[in-house]
Amino acid sequence: MVTQQTVLPERFTSGPRPGADDIEIHVDDVPVFSLFLAMGTQWHRHPFTGMRTGLDYAQVRPTAELAEIAIASGLLPKLQAMEHAALEAFAEAAK
Repeated sequence: MVTQQTVLPERFTSGPRPGADDIEIHVDDVPVFSLFLAMGTQWHRHPFTGMRTGLDYAQVRPTAELAEIAIASGLLPKLQAMEHAALEAFAEAAK
C-alpha cells in the first residue's frame, strides 16, 4: 500500500511551508503522481551540462514495485506527460 510516508520525502509531509501553494490531485492520478515522485532520482542527465534529458524507463517497474504502486493501463502516458512538463520547467529554470 502506498502511503505518504512511503512515497513522499519528509519535506512534503512535514506540514505546510510558508508561502507554499496547495495543489489538488484527482484520486485517479494519485498512483502516477506517487510514481513520478518516487522516480525523482531516476533521471538521465546530459553528460556535459548535467541537464535532465528524460526518465530512465527501465527503472519504472522496479520503482513502482518497491513503492508498492500498481502499474495500471494508462499510467505510462500520464507519466510521460508529467515528464515532459517537468523537462519544460527544468529548461525554463535553466535560462
